[in-house]
Amino acid sequence: MRRRFHRPSLFFVLALLVLIPLADTASAQEASIIGQVTDASGGVLPGVTVTATSPALQVPQVTGVTDERGEYRLTQLPIGTYTVDYMLPGFVTVRRQDLRLTAGFTAKVDVSLAVGGVAETLTVSGAAPVVDVKATAARTQLTRETLEVLPTSRSGLIAVMAQAPGVVSNLDVGGNTTGSNPSFRAFGQSGESWTTIEGIATTSVRSALDGSGNQFDYASFEETTVQTVGHSAEAPNRGIQLSVIVKSGGNDFHGNGFWSQTSDRLQSRNVDAALRAQGVTSGSPVEARWDRSGELGGRVIRNKLWFYTSVRSRRENDIIVGAFKPDGSRATLQTFYTLKTTYQMSPSNRFIGFHQYQYRNNLTGITQFTTWDARVRAIYGLHHAKFEWDGTRGNTFVSVQEGYRRYRIDRGLPGSELFTDQVATIDQITSRVTGMNTNAQTLNFEGRNQTTATITHYRPNVLWGNHELKGGVDYHKSYGDRSTSDRGAATNYQLIFRNGAPFQLAAYNNPIKPANVIYYVGAYGQDSWTIARRLTLNLGVRYSYNNGFLPEQCRAAAPPPLDTLYQAQCYAKIQFKQFGAVVPRLHAAYDVTGDGKTVIKGGWGRFSSMRQVDEMGIANLNTHLQTVFRWRDLDNNRLFGPGEVNFDREGPDFVTTTVFVGGAQSGGVPNPNERPPKTDQFDASLERQLIPNLAVRVTGIYSKDTDTYRIQNNLRPYGAYNVPITNPDPGPDGRLGTADDPGTFVTYYDYPASLAGQKFQQPMLINDPASDASFASFEAAASKRLANRWQFMASFSTTKRHIPYVPSTGGGLGLLLTDFNPNAQINAADDTREWLGRVSGSYVFPADVLVSANFERRSGDPDARTVSFTGGQQIPSITLRVEPIGSIRRPDLNILNLRTEKSFRLPSQHRISLRLNVYNALNVNSVTNWTLLSGPNFLRPSALVPPRIAELGATYEF
Repeated sequence: MRRRFHRPSLFFVLALLVLIPLADTASAQEASIIGQVTDASGGVLPGVTVTATSPALQVPQVTGVTDERGEYRLTQLPIGTYTVDYMLPGFVTVRRQDLRLTAGFTAKVDVSLAVGGVAETLTVSGAAPVVDVKATAARTQLTRETLEVLPTSRSGLIAVMAQAPGVVSNLDVGGNTTGSNPSFRAFGQSGESWTTIEGIATTSVRSALDGSGNQFDYASFEETTVQTVGHSAEAPNRGIQLSVIVKSGGNDFHGNGFWSQTSDRLQSRNVDAALRAQGVTSGSPVEARWDRSGELGGRVIRNKLWFYTSVRSRRENDIIVGAFKPDGSRATLQTFYTLKTTYQMSPSNRFIGFHQYQYRNNLTGITQFTTWDARVRAIYGLHHAKFEWDGTRGNTFVSVQEGYRRYRIDRGLPGSELFTDQVATIDQITSRVTGMNTNAQTLNFEGRNQTTATITHYRPNVLWGNHELKGGVDYHKSYGDRSTSDRGAATNYQLIFRNGAPFQLAAYNNPIKPANVIYYVGAYGQDSWTIARRLTLNLGVRYSYNNGFLPEQCRAAAPPPLDTLYQAQCYAKIQFKQFGAVVPRLHAAYDVTGDGKTVIKGGWGRFSSMRQVDEMGIANLNTHLQTVFRWRDLDNNRLFGPGEVNFDREGPDFVTTTVFVGGAQSGGVPNPNERPPKTDQFDASLERQLIPNLAVRVTGIYSKDTDTYRIQNNLRPYGAYNVPITNPDPGPDGRLGTADDPGTFVTYYDYPASLAGQKFQQPMLINDPASDASFASFEAAASKRLANRWQFMASFSTTKRHIPYVPSTGGGLGLLLTDFNPNAQINAADDTREWLGRVSGSYVFPADVLVSANFERRSGDPDARTVSFTGGQQIPSITLRVEPIGSIRRPDLNILNLRTEKSFRLPSQHRISLRLNVYNALNVNSVTNWTLLSGPNFLRPSALVPPRIAELGATYEF
């Protein structure tokens, strides 16, 4: 097994040895200009010199020559604005200005030269193409101009997602998501996203649904690309592909200082009589908010060494709906530091260094059901860094990058701030939480070391067309989990009540320091084959190799009284199945009219999921666990005492042992027949440039998931759940015999006592065909690039989804998996539709007055009422949906944000701008989350759209 473990590393080293000698090198950059040069009669002109210049270049110019068919190609260009000259003796030189290139975009620019004198130059300021005739993916380019003029809170990826068609993300109103982990889905599908900043993979290694640590400094973004469908073989996952490019320096010094601020004096109130009747008094207002940043970019050596650096700090004090503290405030302080350097060692060698660090300090665990002293202070640290080398030899381009990601969350570790020493408690019915936070004195950690190498080779006039061949290798070493310290009785267990009555005790296995490792190797080959200048076939295949295992590890004994339950122990290595997958990606684009203005695109791609750390958690007895027992409060003092719980996991009080985060049963084993989940995605689209700088797109998408995971208990099979437990539905108030009782009954299934105890608990990942999901979507989008003083974006998307089994409370691994038993299938199907519409735009009036707005209308999330039932012997309580998903829907959301800004131009290209942002201008008060459990809190709002708030800001630029 050890020998197999080293194969990916050896494969990667061999691949590098093959790639590196091919390059003598220059930059593997972001965009291309292609086209054909003809004379006035339409005849092709070979030998035309095509020269591109731009402030974005670290070399004076990039030059190409048209071939025998009059075709030219300038590629691997940095994003920016270009001037291109077309020169041939005996013809008038043509100069194209203001060609804006965005990341990954191929601009098709055909030029006609007229006969003329040597010194004659014809300057053309035609609009840059907005339809990419070669790319087959549906993507949205958000340039620095777009990012800066729209009224967003600059909240990292969340602010970016709010502008991308088809993408549903966290609802941000002026910055109320400061520090929140981004959560987004595209066309109804969550998870499997792939996010990078400067090419560094930042997607969480914990779970395919987890956005932990994807918090970047929005102010440092030069451009972002959001790609939703049509991924090439370069993409490892089927979800949203989001790429962030950070600003660079230049030959000229540039920079800015930014300030914005607001407070409760600049906001409205949006709690109406209906909300007050539900016990909501304060809503979600802001107490104080400010944001400050400064950045500087420029040269150390002209055309050689550039730098960019920035620092940003922001603070958010907001109110949690119904929090127990009188003001309910929660303070968040977040700071970013960024440094990027670019060294053009020679015209054919470039090196890039990058590092961004985030520090965040905030209080967590504050809800309307949690006492104020149950909060915990969390200290976040996040590093993203890379070193990159790019180069070229002739038509061959190479890029090699070494990067890493480090993320940790310290929650009240020893010596840190704690707010109580009282034992933790929770009530299953009222949801009330007291005592020390169960997350106190824990350390979440994640890390990824990443090495990436890519090679691109251009071969014209082969097999009826031109070929852009690209290959690459990715190698990742990842880890992530949660360690805990000895927290004493206060949080080594939690007392569980049921409507005030003592019920159960959850015991935690502190202290622990888990270990796990995942090695991933991805290799791909891609051919962008252009035939007759109009048809492009993007044909690719990707191979992925996953090796996840739990290395040998040990733990100390838990403190009394849990030392007999969690004894000092060492665990042998557990090897999960190592699997490789070969998946094709086949797409095409056809230039219908031949002028690059109307393109039909489409194709099919298959995707294989990457191994995640949480998938191995079911087998790790050294991860953060909780074991639930029945609790008899013999002395009625509502505290745990000797003799009140039998801590024998084979005894009568044992209920279950689960992984603390996600709720999956522990004690699992690897499945020797496991297959990685896969997705087949089909898409077709039509893109059309209507007027200069404005294009529209319509897209249809169909996705099908296969080999979907569920969790099977090998020692307690599906058929063992054969003891029916029938309960009447008590209705929304949770009490039987009242007017809202629907008169229906719900049956769940217990298992016999002969299968009780830890010895009959052995979960394992399985592939369940009955769980395969499908998604059918439609999207229409329009985009107008910022030109002639205005820009505009609009989109509408809708998705019909079929997800057979959606976990309710409990289940396995967060929202990823359901248990393989009949209880997990009760009212579990999601056959609902969602939709999303967005409009944004800006206009610059005379005297440098900018007005901009964005509006979003999204459908409310589908929900279903749940009830906590009792009656089983082995399953004493269980929470189940009693209605189909979608029987309750949260209100639709309508959010309008506005901005007005006045700029003052100063000498030497300096500028000062004053702005006013108004967020939630309509002052809507829609409920964004509520309690679904029948009982005293049913449909009680736990989160609202924050009220309308004005924000003042100023920018100084030079």
